[in-house]
Amino acid sequence: MSESGPEPNAEETWDPQVARWRDPEGDYVLPRALRSLPQPWDASDWRRVVKLPRTGERLAEARRVLTVLLEDPALAPQVPQPPSPGLLWHVWEEFHQAVGETMPRPSQVTWSGVDELVRAWRARSQLYPLQRHVVRHVEAAMLAMIPSLRDDIADSVFRWLALDPAPGRFAPWAVDLAERCVIEDIGADPAVELLGAMGGPEARAALERLSVKPGGPARWENADAAQSALFDLGSEGTSH
Repeated sequence: MSESGPEPNAEETWDPQVARWRDPEGDYVLPRALRSLPQPWDASDWRRVVKLPRTGERLAEARRVLTVLLEDPALAPQVPQPPSPGLLWHVWEEFHQAVGETMPRPSQVTWSGVDELVRAWRARSQLYPLQRHVVRHVEAAMLAMIPSLRDDIADSVFRWLALDPAPGRFAPWAVDLAERCVIEDIGADPAVELLGAMGGPEARAALERLSVKPGGPARWENADAAQSALFDLGSEGTSH
């Protein structure tokens, strides 16, 4: 009597029911808002971003990038949530990395390129069950890439701003954008860190609003981060 393999789990048999979408401007996969971002912000390439000078032109770019990430609804699609234990998220990330290696800029990500990558995965000598799920339902993986890339880009902008020796000078415009990004959970960790680095009454007030829990505007873990930033600011104030 032959032994049968293990029964597939809920994730392996899950149908995310995501149909392939078409962009009116061509074979593009990612929204125009991402494709039209200036380089190097569009690819969240930290090796290039970190070298950017904080000139007036680049600061204006950073401000526009964050505004687009917050305000364009195409960057916040409803991504189906995989069943527990949610390991599929990690395999989606693996596929996103492969997409980024072959098509590094959002404007280069096309369905024909994605299909070619799917064929390359299928040609592997071995695919794990969740990898097979990705190639069967690649549209779901690519839909999940949109908010993931949005988060990565915001992350790189806030990290770049925090490198400035006097980030408080950005407060008139950056406090509001950072607070909104924490609430939307876009680049939240470096946004909180920037608020802490800026200090000042506006940044402190934003951190106080974000730290409220339960029932506050931010997710629990982001509220925790805001509380920690406030504590650090208080410690700095008492150490002088």
